[in-house]
Amino acid sequence: MHAGIRLFVGTDIVEVERIRRAISGWKMDFLQRVFTPAEINKINAENPDYERAAGFWAAKESMVKALGIGFRQGIRFHDIEVEHNQYGCPQIILYGSAKTLFNEKGRAQISLTISHCRTYAIAVVAVVTHN
Repeated sequence: MHAGIRLFVGTDIVEVERIRRAISGWKMDFLQRVFTPAEINKINAENPDYERAAGFWAAKESMVKALGIGFRQGIRFHDIEVEHNQYGCPQIILYGSAKTLFNEKGRAQISLTISHCRTYAIAVVAVVTHN
């Protein structure tokens, strides 16, 4: 096998209204099931930013697609956290089973982009390996 770079991509689009209904109906139960405490803080549980929440949801879905496994083999929503660097660019931090799988597959780098409007949020994750 030749050494080279391999690219794995995952994408997801979600209706903001779907996430708004879930948050409105289930309140903290939904937020705590899907998002980490740091993400909940950014979403603002008291006055939720539904577009941001939908973007975080799409990012998590995109990440498991880029891993090629979905939410299987013990991967949970909390294993994938969206944060922003000092320039405001979104990035993904992996924990638990997602981090283990990422390392086992020899993945090297994750790139994330999120966009949203009043009706939709979309995220794309690119995972690069060097082998």
